[in-house]
Amino acid sequence: MKKTALLLILSLMAVSALGIKLNFYCLAWQPATVDTIYDIVDIWNAKNPDKQVNIIWGTWESSDQYLLTSFQGGNAPDIFHTDAEKFREFGMMGYAAPLNNYLDEDLKKDIPQKIFEDCYDFSGNLYAIPWCQETQVIFYNKDIFEKNGITLADDKMVSWEELVSIAQKLTKTDSSGKTVTWGLLAPLMERFEWTLIAQNKGTILVKDSKNKWKVDINEGAKKALNFYLDLITKYKVMPKDVISIDYTSLMQGFINGSYAMVTFGCWNRRFLLQNKDMKWGMLLVKNGENKINASDPQAFGISSMSKYKDEAFEFIKFMTNTENSAKISYDDYLFPVRDSALKDQRFDSQKNEWNLAKSWLTYSDNVKPGMPGFYSFEWKVFVPELEKVILGSIDLKTALDNATREGNKMLKKLGLQ
Repeated sequence: MKKTALLLILSLMAVSALGIKLNFYCLAWQPATVDTIYDIVDIWNAKNPDKQVNIIWGTWESSDQYLLTSFQGGNAPDIFHTDAEKFREFGMMGYAAPLNNYLDEDLKKDIPQKIFEDCYDFSGNLYAIPWCQETQVIFYNKDIFEKNGITLADDKMVSWEELVSIAQKLTKTDSSGKTVTWGLLAPLMERFEWTLIAQNKGTILVKDSKNKWKVDINEGAKKALNFYLDLITKYKVMPKDVISIDYTSLMQGFINGSYAMVTFGCWNRRFLLQNKDMKWGMLLVKNGENKINASDPQAFGISSMSKYKDEAFEFIKFMTNTENSAKISYDDYLFPVRDSALKDQRFDSQKNEWNLAKSWLTYSDNVKPGMPGFYSFEWKVFVPELEKVILGSIDLKTALDNATREGNKMLKKLGLQ
């Protein structure tokens, strides 16, 4: 018996040595999620000794640079994980492989078409398979709300005007006039302003029928941005920390009561649950009947340089099947994009407000313009102008005029005009 087992192990090792090795670049970082992905990859490797997967763990902060360097250096991972919308750019740059021929009816029927949109270029090439999504919410401190007599409607939704009113009641100063509790903190890095723009039918970047882009800021966007900036400059319910606050400081400030409300993805529940004394809830902002809110689906794609695209897609299908996508998403406090996986009863639990966050998926969408080079425009042109308004050096009209002029110059250099 021992001899048979030894021969089997040696046989598997021999097959593995002669087989294929697929490098999988993964950005999961929450402990339970990391353990789950290790387990899923171990199961795959045990079932596929001739197609072994090796995980390369990455970080969200450095992922863009890592991937670009890998692609340009010719040593890119076979399979990679990042935001769905980034695959369009990687595909148009020739780094991500088109997957149209791999997409079967099962995936088409089980994943809503709007989730797929970010993974396509403007010629219909599909560069990734989405697998999870979030709901961006406003977390609130229940103790502070109760202390100030604030109650919410059953659907936990508030209008723009109600958000200001609540934030004003919760903003507190000490005897010296120093603010000790801010009503709200919505950092620029969380893009709450883009949700407001979408809810007000605003446009910043516009694409014509020939897929040419221009900066064209309409009245809806101007009013939305004015509302966001007024939270800081007029109503004074939000600090200037929106410019540069880091995640740890933001969460610590929320936990210790420095901020009564903060905007963040629903996955942040996992972090808040570590503090047993913290009572938190989630609410959503709406503008009349427009309840669209930010969501950033994540996806898996294949490097155009991979020699094993067929095998890589087999692995992606395994990772994103109903059972696995449900398990990974649940451990990551996110939601799977597959309708079949969303039927998992864990996502309907009242515990940790899973059921509430799930009900808001109806309104979740990518509120950012789907323009190649969007991030360059946002962080090199658009956000710096908003920061000048926050710091009081220019008014909003001047900032948007500057963003329009300089933005169109950038788009022309990028070949988008």
